[in-house]
Amino acid sequence: MGSFLRHHPVAVALSVTLHVGIAVVMTAAAWLPTQTRVVSRQVAIEAMVVDESLVEREMERLEELEREEIRQREQEEREAQEAVERERERLAELQRQREEQERQQEQEQLEREQAEQQRLAALRDQREREEREAAEAAERERERLAELQRQREEEERLAAERRAEEERRRQAEAEARAQAEREAELQRLLAAEEDRRQAERAGLLDEYIRLIENRIQQNWNRPPSATADLECVVNVSQIPSGEVVAVRVGECNGDDAVVQSIERAVLRASPLPLPPQPNLFERNLIVTFRPDV
Repeated sequence: MGSFLRHHPVAVALSVTLHVGIAVVMTAAAWLPTQTRVVSRQVAIEAMVVDESLVEREMERLEELEREEIRQREQEEREAQEAVERERERLAELQRQREEQERQQEQEQLEREQAEQQRLAALRDQREREEREAAEAAERERERLAELQRQREEEERLAAERRAEEERRRQAEAEARAQAEREAELQRLLAAEEDRRQAERAGLLDEYIRLIENRIQQNWNRPPSATADLECVVNVSQIPSGEVVAVRVGECNGDDAVVQSIERAVLRASPLPLPPQPNLFERNLIVTFRPDV
């Protein structure tokens, strides 16, 4: 009942108020005429009966709600306890699995170590056996050579002389071939250099450079900051097909916008014109960019 008072103070207050009201009515009825008092008493009795019935039903309903709340809390507590128990069992299972896994890993590591030790022992045995057999074979060979040494000394000396002579001859021939190849390569390089010089004297190299410069200028979009005396050294790397693989502007009297515009022009000009003669091709070109000259 104390729990009911704590959880339902409004219902209790209502019941007390109704009882107090009925008592007031009955007290007032005592001062009324007899007939009036009879009617008032009857009304008070009926009100009391009705009030007590309502209060009892309300209290039963509230007590049922309280019992239901208690059952619900007990159910929630049971479910929470069951959840805790399941979590404890899950953690215990995880711990068991982890311990089993660690045990298996330790067992596997131990087996690997034992296998490695056995392998190393087998290798040591094999190496010792091979060394022993090699030592025995070497000893037998020494004995055989000692027996044959006296008979073969002269033959070996003559054979050594013949081998030395043959080696000297092979070395001389190899040196002669190498010298001939070096001279042929030198002649080829000299001829190529002469062809290149003749092409340069004929102005073909300058023509080749001008073609490249013109191609770059044709693809150049002049920025507003470019001055009339613009002059920049452009380093261009290309492959034999003329495709530009790298470009870098070196010394230049233009600003960053001018430098970037020149680099873009070189990339747009790719592939660059091919030289009139293949021996004029240069993988790394240095081009002087002077658009106003």
